[in-house]
Amino acid sequence: MKLSPTREMLRPYSDLILASLDVNQVATRVGAVAEFILMNHYGWLKNGDIGNEKGYDATDKDGKKHEIKGMSYETKTHYVAYKHSAKADKYDYLSILHFNEKRVAHIPRQEINKFIEENTLPGRKTKSLRLCFSDPILTKLGKPRKKSLFLALFLKYEDKQFTF
Repeated sequence: MKLSPTREMLRPYSDLILASLDVNQVATRVGAVAEFILMNHYGWLKNGDIGNEKGYDATDKDGKKHEIKGMSYETKTHYVAYKHSAKADKYDYLSILHFNEKRVAHIPRQEINKFIEENTLPGRKTKSLRLCFSDPILTKLGKPRKKSLFLALFLKYEDKQFTF
């Protein structure tokens, strides 16, 4: 890929820029890289190449819309940066790439909607998706662990053949 003259001039500074980023800036870059990795891996088209609707990032060969989210261990949170009120019903799959784990899942919208509906506490506006791979899924008594319910959903729809 040929870079513009401006981008070529930026190349010598890339290591310095990466070293100086704060965690939020790194999270933004991880999100952009996640989009790039998944679109290239699966051959998806970027939203904007085929239109510019809000609420999803890419379209697969079957016309299914994917909202792509990237995560890493750079930030100290286990929550997917996802706002259901802004994204609900605008995509077909929520595709989440955990960058450090090199793991991806493509969770159908209906499953996300059901998860949000069933796991939002009454009176609570935040609808969060907690993804922590070190959490046990079951309690010592063998019951589903409340804080690991989204991990179980991720594992159910994980693409086990995915690599990058």
